[in-house]
Amino acid sequence: MSIKISLETKKEFLSWFLDYHQLKRREAMWILNYLMTHEAVLNKIHFVEAVEATPRGMSLAAIGTEEEPFKFYKEGLAFEDPEQGFHEIRLNWGEQLYVELFFKDQWKSAEYLAVLEDNPYHRWNDSVSEAVKKDVDDALVRFDLERKKAELTPKINSALEIGNRELFEELSKEWNQLMLEFEKL
Repeated sequence: MSIKISLETKKEFLSWFLDYHQLKRREAMWILNYLMTHEAVLNKIHFVEAVEATPRGMSLAAIGTEEEPFKFYKEGLAFEDPEQGFHEIRLNWGEQLYVELFFKDQWKSAEYLAVLEDNPYHRWNDSVSEAVKKDVDDALVRFDLERKKAELTPKINSALEIGNRELFEELSKEWNQLMLEFEKL
């Protein structure tokens, strides 16, 4: 965890979350209230994605999502009973706990993004499809080509304005090469 999220930020997020989202299981709401009021436990909480990959974590889902209402993960085992999860949290309050929340438009929520941390047990880029990776690479190449084109255009215009034929022909070759690279995309 490279960035430490403050207790106050976590409390504000949980308070906001409980005000604006209704969990599928009432007991899950009780767990979040417990976390919010027990700083020693909240200090060990990390909001992440892919919580199933962690040694100890839980996922909670709000109404309006397709995910399961509650899951607690401990060393590769999954439990669906919130009471069992609560007792695990309460009895082992000194251990790190990774929490994943599912709610509508979570990626549009500044509150959520303020507490979201990288999951040290799951690299996010391992789950990115090859198609998405190719699209990103193509976009970066296109961006670089657009930048080169924007830099080259005024140079060509300047060569024309001052009547420097040799420079114009050299820059035109660069332009044509650039256009060939655009066609490859």
